[in-house]
Amino acid sequence: VLVSSIDGIGTKVRLARRLGRLDGLGLDIVHHCVNDIAVHGAKPLFFLDYLAFNRVDPSVVEKIVSAMVRACGELGIALAGGETAEMPSVYPPGEMDIAGAIVGAAEGSRIIDGQSIVDGDVVLGIASSGLHTNGYSLVQHVLTDRDYEHFDPELGTTVGEALLEPHRCYLSDIQWLVSTETVHGMAHVTGGGVEGNLIR
Repeated sequence: VLVSSIDGIGTKVRLARRLGRLDGLGLDIVHHCVNDIAVHGAKPLFFLDYLAFNRVDPSVVEKIVSAMVRACGELGIALAGGETAEMPSVYPPGEMDIAGAIVGAAEGSRIIDGQSIVDGDVVLGIASSGLHTNGYSLVQHVLTDRDYEHFDPELGTTVGEALLEPHRCYLSDIQWLVSTETVHGMAHVTGGGVEGNLIR
C-alpha cells in the first residue's frame, strides 16, 4: 500500500532566516516527512517540495533545494519535483515558507498502526537532536538576538546554532526496530509532544 504525508517546518524558517543559516532547512523538511511515514513501517519512495516567498532569491532557493537533494540522495529517495511561488501579497518582505510531501510504500499486512498495542507493552523513546521543527514560535517569543549569540559551554556551540540543528532522520533506527518484528506501534513525536502524539 502507499503511505503519504505532507507537512511544513513552521517558524523555524523565520529563525533560520534571521540567523542567516538556511541550508539546514532542506534537511529539516525531508527528514520530518520521512519520519512521518517511517513510523508506519513505510519505505519512502519520492518527495516533493513547496517553497513560497515574498520575493524569490535564487541563492536561497539553491541552498535549500541543494540540501533537499543531498538528504534525498542519502536516503535513496527521488526528489520528484516541487513548486516555487512568489507571493508578495501573502508574505511580508523577507518572509518565506517551506512544505514537503512524501510518498512511500509498505506491505499491507505489515503496516504499523498501533492496532496490536496491548497493556504491558514497553514504551521506548529515541533521543532527538534538538527541537527538530516544533516549538519555534515560543523560542522566538522568549529569546533575543543576544541570547542566540550566547556561547553555551554545555552545548559546545551558540544557542542559535543549537536551535538550528537539523531535524534528525530516524529511518535507519526505525527500520532496525521493525525488523525485530516486536514493534506494535510508533509515533513521530512533533507538535503536541509525547502525550499528544502517542494518543493517536
